[in-house]
Amino acid sequence: MTEKKSKSDIASDLNDLQKIVEWFESREDVDVEEGLKKVKEGSLIVKRLRARIKDVENDFEILKKDLKN
Repeated sequence: MTEKKSKSDIASDLNDLQKIVEWFESREDVDVEEGLKKVKEGSLIVKRLRARIKDVENDFEILKKDLKN
């Protein structure tokens, strides 16, 4: 059950990040304050994704070690 939730969290975060990118791409002029808010939001998403990817890498290393034994 945790794996499904993690996958959807990753997918959801990637979708949210894509929406931010599309928001920037759809504007000719960007309000500085609004743009900064979007950049901060994107930064938090990237941090969450990096942490989750690190967790997945660790899980793979554990599985790899288990398979060698």
